Amino acid sequence: MFQDLAFVPVQVAIVTFVITRFLNIVEQQKKNKKINVIISTFFTEAGMQIMTAMSEFDRNHTELSNIIKTNDLKKSNQNQMRALVKSFKYDMYADPEKLIELSELLANRKSFMLSLLENSNLLEHDSFTDMIWAVFHVADELQNRGDLRKLSEADIKHISNDLRRAYPALINEWIGYIVYLRDEYPFLYEAAKKRSPYCQAN
Repeated sequence: MFQDLAFVPVQVAIVTFVITRFLNIVEQQKKNKKINVIISTFFTEAGMQIMTAMSEFDRNHTELSNIIKTNDLKKSNQNQMRALVKSFKYDMYADPEKLIELSELLANRKSFMLSLLENSNLLEHDSFTDMIWAVFHVADELQNRGDLRKLSEADIKHISNDLRRAYPALINEWIGYIVYLRDEYPFLYEAAKKRSPYCQAN
């Protein structure tokens, strides 16, 4: 009996650890679910339009589209796709004739994006918040440059570099969004692919 009693604290500690671990996993799953809902909302309401508009400034867009089309957008392939996007040689050129439309689009979506950043669940998702700030920076640059048709070469180069930071960040988050839809909402996944500037539904 005394031997059994001696092991009670150990058993209690083990059970407590297992239960705590389980509850932490459940809580993290709930947080991930909320984050995915926020990201999905972003792409539905603004992100897809912004990404499509920015793709117009990439002179290597066709090559990128072919890469995305020929790679399966599924969970097991997600890291590989992110690596391909990160290493891709973007050729961004801030064509003044196209910047006006992008500037208006970003200005119209700015309040919406600010409201997303107020969500506490995003505090643990650095890549998404960094992407939003990169897009904000492009919006601010375009609003503060005056007549976009009269940009100097230095201004065009500066904005091209800003697009070079924001655009790949958008694609990186889009990959996670598409993979999430494929796993959780296949019927939405097909529609989202059709709306992207890169690939048609298989």
